[in-house]
Amino acid sequence: MTRLPNAAARAVLIGTATYRMLEKIPHSYNNIRGLAGVLTDPELSSFTPEHVRLVDDPATPADIMQPLQQAAEDAEDILLVYYSGHGQLSGENSELHLTLTGSEPEAPWSSLPFSYVADIIKQSGASTKIVVLDCCYSGRSHSDLMSDPSQLVKDQLAVEGLYCLTSAPKHRRSKAPDGDTYSAFTHYLLDTLKCGIPAAGPMLRMTDIYGDVRKRMRVTKFPLPEQCNRKEAGDFPLARNRAYGASLTEPAVPELDFSRSRAVVIGCATYDDEKLSHLPSSRNDALAIRRALLDATIFGFSPEHCTLVLDPGTPADLFGPVLDAADAEDAEDLLLVYYSGHSAISRQGDLVLLTQGSRTDRRLSYTAAPASVLAEILFGSRTRELVVIADTCYGVRLSDVFKTSEVQTLCSAGSANYAYVAGDHGAFTAKLLKTLQAGVPGAAAHLNLIDVFTAMQDSDGSDPGPFLSLGGTTKIRCLLRNRSNEINTSAQHSCLMTA
Repeated sequence: MTRLPNAAARAVLIGTATYRMLEKIPHSYNNIRGLAGVLTDPELSSFTPEHVRLVDDPATPADIMQPLQQAAEDAEDILLVYYSGHGQLSGENSELHLTLTGSEPEAPWSSLPFSYVADIIKQSGASTKIVVLDCCYSGRSHSDLMSDPSQLVKDQLAVEGLYCLTSAPKHRRSKAPDGDTYSAFTHYLLDTLKCGIPAAGPMLRMTDIYGDVRKRMRVTKFPLPEQCNRKEAGDFPLARNRAYGASLTEPAVPELDFSRSRAVVIGCATYDDEKLSHLPSSRNDALAIRRALLDATIFGFSPEHCTLVLDPGTPADLFGPVLDAADAEDAEDLLLVYYSGHSAISRQGDLVLLTQGSRTDRRLSYTAAPASVLAEILFGSRTRELVVIADTCYGVRLSDVFKTSEVQTLCSAGSANYAYVAGDHGAFTAKLLKTLQAGVPGAAAHLNLIDVFTAMQDSDGSDPGPFLSLGGTTKIRCLLRNRSNEINTSAQHSCLMTA
């Protein structure tokens, strides 16, 4: 689509800046006026001023719902709804609520459930519906706006042409820096709209805007925005591109940025139980894998974001660093966990990772680290991508633990097989390190886990072969750089650590 919104477009911009019980957000007052200025600027967009409704400090749900209902009924071309204010989570399912001036903490009845807003938006006859939320936990809105697969047939007409842009994932708080005119997200949103994007076309589509805002915010500590797109609604142009035709400075291959990723590398080489042989190779494995993760030509983690755990004495020593990484405030891209050491199968048939203090007698269940606990930690992670790599006996059983989730698992041995040592390293880790160091000739400049797995299979054909499980992953993204001198620079990239 190449045209801007026409006279049948409507916008409702809501800003709650003043609260009686919650912290005031003066940015909200400025946010809606800054956005209104862009939408009604004839050099940028084409909204008619009288069709852009500002709602300041709504005190009751009706203060939002009534102008929204009217705009939804009048809009035929585009309906744009923007909200800036506090977002709260309420109810058993932690549903998103938009706050009002009188909203109170821990009082869901004093705020407006976003599901009410979503219903009005979905029922509108507007050909394109755009929702922009600048509030804490705004990512929760996606579930209200986008039906789950079982409801798609029923709701197909209702959700057609709907696009949602949120300032933060469902688990993160938005930021409003003291002394700034706008909140962090809206500042970058307005900056993109006003300055344009050199790499984009003559019109700025919502997906262009999202990509540029996300790229700009990656260099900050602020939460990264998210989008949800239905029926190509993100292709609708919202503004003219002031930077169209400017010289491009974008690299041919997108840069990987690991500043919002975390890694935990665990190697258990010594054991107190005399029945467990020491594994000096596991220490070597962990140290070598960490060096690869820090190597900017392969991954590029910073040392403070790549935790090394050697000879954990207890399950808490093993799981604690993983939990810290999973809960890191600015970790939103990738959480990678590597483990090298002994493992065992409990009486219940579950895989357990062994620590230095583990006992192989009846106390195993008390002294070992159950893989199910690792799964619980990962399932609660803030990051969008979860990868577990394990050089241990019975490694495939890890994929059984993660099979209902989107955890990618690369491991060394079958469900009833041992892992082996080859020289100074585990045989599996030796293959992995060789692949990381050499790269994959003929592949793209960035590699995903399937690329690595395939190259490890083809490396020498010796046993044991690696095992890969992608769990419920629907989109396989690039995770590391390809060190090969023979790369395909024209290959398409689906990179995790870029905009």
